[in-house]
Amino acid sequence: MNNLRTFPRNRYFPIALSLLATIAILLIVRGSQTPLSKPRSLNPRQASLQKELAFYQAKVQQNPTSGLELAALAAAYWRLGKATGDVSWYLLAEQTANRSIAQSPVAKDSASLILAQVAQAKHDFKQAESIAKTVLQTKPNSDEAKSILITCYLATGRLKEAEVLVKPLVDKLPNLGNFTLQGLVEDAQGKTSAAKTFQFGLEVEERGEEAASAQTRVLLGRHFYHHGQIDRAHELYTKALTLVPNYPLALLYLAALETQRGNYDQANRYYNQLAEDHKGTPNVYDHTILRGQARIKQLQNQSPDALLQQAENLLRQDSEFGHRRELAQLLLDRAQNQDVKEALTLMEAEVKVRQDATTMAVFARALRLNNRLPEAREAMKQALNSGIQQVSFFQQAAQIEQALGNSNGANAYQTKAKQLDPTFDAAKQLSLDTL
Repeated sequence: MNNLRTFPRNRYFPIALSLLATIAILLIVRGSQTPLSKPRSLNPRQASLQKELAFYQAKVQQNPTSGLELAALAAAYWRLGKATGDVSWYLLAEQTANRSIAQSPVAKDSASLILAQVAQAKHDFKQAESIAKTVLQTKPNSDEAKSILITCYLATGRLKEAEVLVKPLVDKLPNLGNFTLQGLVEDAQGKTSAAKTFQFGLEVEERGEEAASAQTRVLLGRHFYHHGQIDRAHELYTKALTLVPNYPLALLYLAALETQRGNYDQANRYYNQLAEDHKGTPNVYDHTILRGQARIKQLQNQSPDALLQQAENLLRQDSEFGHRRELAQLLLDRAQNQDVKEALTLMEAEVKVRQDATTMAVFARALRLNNRLPEAREAMKQALNSGIQQVSFFQQAAQIEQALGNSNGANAYQTKAKQLDPTFDAAKQLSLDTL
């Protein structure tokens, strides 16, 4: 949820490339293996998905020109990508979906929605939205297409549009997935009802929804974490790990939580656990792990430069899964003169694509560090106008007001931050900024 985010802006690999060529390009860029060739221990969810994948691979071998079978295989690749974060699965899903569309129009809508989901993973929200709307023209009742639209609206800061779309979805089918979407919308709007909405979803979860349940628990835990309820967040994160061992989002948020608590060794263990689980394969979480470990170094008064450099290299190399905002955050962390200038350039491009609260907050930070304080104030106001209740945002607004010489305004924001989370401190700011 978290918020996996747009950068050299999501140009797809040319469709004409074969599957092997796609993976070969990826491996040259990152010098690693595909998940198909790397032996690793799998949690039960991943093992189940691997069996499903083998089933559909066999089906396609028997009937390689079947658009329906190819669409089903693309969906299996997509689910593995979502479960593991391994980039190669996403690219295989994309290529296989394109093959399905080329072979037959019968499964075009199903295959197109896979392409929309891959586009979202690449943060190409414009493309994902376009595909979903096209599918809705022929299938106006497609809940999957509507769900994709809602997540696109959330990612781009169009919260009212997301709210309008999600309510009838929940009314029609009040299940775990739809309640989770509604909870995300309400959380982004700063509504106190968000926690109850997530909990409603957990109350109606069904057998076999362990992965979805784990995700919802992490999102609810994140909500509590942002409101200073650390113990409740920890309980939810650890429960998610019992449902889905080695669940990446749970490990990342547990690492951030332990960083805030000052348990740096435990935080590093969580980061290392996730890194080891995906060692040798390109993964969408790699740079987040490195930034998190760099923050721990920083909090221990050690140099984070080597880790930040590794993270920067990955962010610059992974153009297909571009991370413009994340790269800007990293450059702002380092705060060298040339870095903050480049970060501002990146964010000026980013806000043309999306203006959600987090993007506007990063933009405000870049403006502040480039001494463009009045513009930073306006960007931060736009972030807060979404209604989002997040302590780090209020603290950042306070920094901007203080830099502008407005002590009263700074104090007002700091008071809001303390009211929301009396436990907030510099360590928590650092741990939150990595996610």
